[in-house]
Amino acid sequence: MKTSPPYLRPRLDFARPRVWLLAVGCLLLGFWLGRLPEHPTGTSLQANSTLQVYFSPDGGATHALVHLIQQARRQVQVQAYSFTSRPLLNALIAAHDRGVNVRIILDRSHVEKRNYRTGHYTPKISAALAAFYSAGVPVWIDDHYLIAHNKVMLIDGRIIVTGSFNFSYAAAHFNAENMLVLRNVPALFARYEHNFQYHLRHSPAYRPGLVLTGQFHWPRWH
Repeated sequence: MKTSPPYLRPRLDFARPRVWLLAVGCLLLGFWLGRLPEHPTGTSLQANSTLQVYFSPDGGATHALVHLIQQARRQVQVQAYSFTSRPLLNALIAAHDRGVNVRIILDRSHVEKRNYRTGHYTPKISAALAAFYSAGVPVWIDDHYLIAHNKVMLIDGRIIVTGSFNFSYAAAHFNAENMLVLRNVPALFARYEHNFQYHLRHSPAYRPGLVLTGQFHWPRWH
């Protein structure tokens, strides 16, 4: 039988009290961390919970999302990186016009263009942002990160839309994407709602001439 060289063999000697104390301490720490309520590892589904998934290209995600927005009665909250989908843009503006509370958080690329060679930004308003502003839909710009890359919609306090699917024409027709729709999962919705409010607090409301002051800085080790 082959044996490992001495320098490859485990060196933990469980006959020593220190090793036992270390092992028990690690177990207790893991148990304690696992019980922290603010870091749940999962959530349970209810009897009326439903999940649907859509895949791109041409998997019906845009059509399904337009329908969900059209059915909204109270609130639609949006976090978006890219936003070039005319059907989704029109559906959100129509929802706002009929009295639905529509709130949108966009990435900073909707108000400025970055030169990746120099690192400088120049003002450039996206067509979607201009349309939302003209329609009176409130928009915030998340300038706290290198990229605000979330693609999320929260509808009427019970529907979560998430996944890789950007709200764009390319995502619907050219890209390999996924979009997940979850209904009636209250604990999970609460987590997404909390995260939306967190990003809203540090994002300035858009107005013409807005100057972003948030700047992402690479960690020193980069």
